[in-house]
Amino acid sequence: MRVVPFFNHKGGVGKTTLLFNIGIALASLGKRVIFVDLDAQANLTSAAIPSTQIEKILEEEQSVYNCLLPVIHGTGSFASPSPYQIRDNAWILPGDINISEFEEICPQGWTEALAGNMRGFQVSTTIHRLIHDAGDQVNADYAFVDLGPNVGALNRITILSSDGFVVPLAPDLFSLTALPSVGKSSSRWVQEWETALDLVKKRKLQFPYDLPAGQPSPLGYISQQFAVYREAPAAAYRRWIERIPGEYDSGIKGKLADAGIRVPGDPSKIGEVKNLSSLIPIAQRTHRAVFELSGSEARGAQFTRARDTYESFIEIAEQIENRLDWLGDANDNT
Repeated sequence: MRVVPFFNHKGGVGKTTLLFNIGIALASLGKRVIFVDLDAQANLTSAAIPSTQIEKILEEEQSVYNCLLPVIHGTGSFASPSPYQIRDNAWILPGDINISEFEEICPQGWTEALAGNMRGFQVSTTIHRLIHDAGDQVNADYAFVDLGPNVGALNRITILSSDGFVVPLAPDLFSLTALPSVGKSSSRWVQEWETALDLVKKRKLQFPYDLPAGQPSPLGYISQQFAVYREAPAAAYRRWIERIPGEYDSGIKGKLADAGIRVPGDPSKIGEVKNLSSLIPIAQRTHRAVFELSGSEARGAQFTRARDTYESFIEIAEQIENRLDWLGDANDNT
């Protein structure tokens, strides 16, 4: 199973919408996808599951937070997850605002892992093991992970547990200025984890589980949420769009390449999504991908636009698959 977080320090870039629609598009092609909601806002869970079902899940203590409680309390490893099925080939490990309690212990766990402490490795590898446990239960091909817009401790151990991550972008100043923060943090995390793994080898430490390799490849960026006039981006956004490739390559791709991470070649752009305006709230209310909306949910021209998004999301999904395939081939040939 390949683990793919969608990650950006800047919020408001449509991260959750992209992740959900791309994942459902992959599932429609017969791929088995598990969504993992690690954003305390739990927007992915709200997009995927009706509120009445979310309430039941929380009452039955089946969220990601409940899985993490034994680690939070220091009583043992994580509890076995219960993925919730949302499509024939798609499941979700629901989020919970209380996941912040787990993030509170992550910095100490990281420090202890870097010092070779076994408890530190247990905490710092929990997300890696939990995602793979959930994926194994449903025989998933992909785990798509939603993260909060920060470079905090939970995101650190999740990114290091991934095969590669996707950066959603909006064509604006603050999206671009967030890129160096993502690149600098990610490359530092890689180097620190390499130090921890070297210590494991030096001390011949033994673990009853696999440690993450800590080699997250920047798979590329997806641009969205810009206005379109006569099939071309509006002038107000064009200058930001033109700056994105260079800013991404220097801010993220170059930083991780310098840290020894394999990065896909050009183009860095995975794809782009036009402004879907009113279709997004309709899809969120009905817990559907945009292209799944029916004629009674999206009427007239809206319905046509909704259906037309399927090809766009499929193309983006296939691009992500191709880059992961390349990464797997490159690692096999090492």
